[in-house]
Amino acid sequence: MKKPLLTAALLLSMSLGGTAFAQTGFLDSATSGDGAQEDPATQILSDTLTYNDTSKTSRFTGNVIMTRGPLTMTADQLDLKEDDEGFQYGTATVAAGKRVYIRQENPAKFEVLVGLGERAEYDGRHETFDLIDRALLVRFICGRPFDTISGERVRYDQKSDTYRAFGGPGSENPQGRVRSIAQPRSKIDAAIEACSKLQASGASIPEVPRMQ
Repeated sequence: MKKPLLTAALLLSMSLGGTAFAQTGFLDSATSGDGAQEDPATQILSDTLTYNDTSKTSRFTGNVIMTRGPLTMTADQLDLKEDDEGFQYGTATVAAGKRVYIRQENPAKFEVLVGLGERAEYDGRHETFDLIDRALLVRFICGRPFDTISGERVRYDQKSDTYRAFGGPGSENPQGRVRSIAQPRSKIDAAIEACSKLQASGASIPEVPRMQ
């Protein structure tokens, strides 16, 4: 299903105590009139926002925090553009020595995916996120790391819930290789069951540590 077009009327920006705010033209409701699933709203907070209605491009700078459904991304700068069909594409960057931070939660499975990279690119048409240079993706279950994949580039596909990694000189691993650690499915299932019991008892679910 194609994404709805982003128009000037649906891109709202205002000054909030020196902070820029924008909500893109993704529909906010959970379903449409025919029962089809709609895309969640995207909210972006930043220190400044520059929007060009002619080219359909936006630049957010300074302490950028983007939230779209269960996904959150933080960066120093985010550039967004939209094609003629309404699909959006974004590039997030940070200052030297830092990494873009992406986090996506799946509460039903007590799962959190955390991604890091010196740059991140989003392809709205294919619903993929690319983490580029010193790229790292870690899957947490009940606050504990289970699967880890790293390389020069790590791509996460939101539609299929799969990820791929590519080696190269931007990888932190020896010889620029891809490194992957995967736990047996039985351990993951056991962790989910243990976390479910923990939640049922009223205890707090362990927090995922903040990664840099």
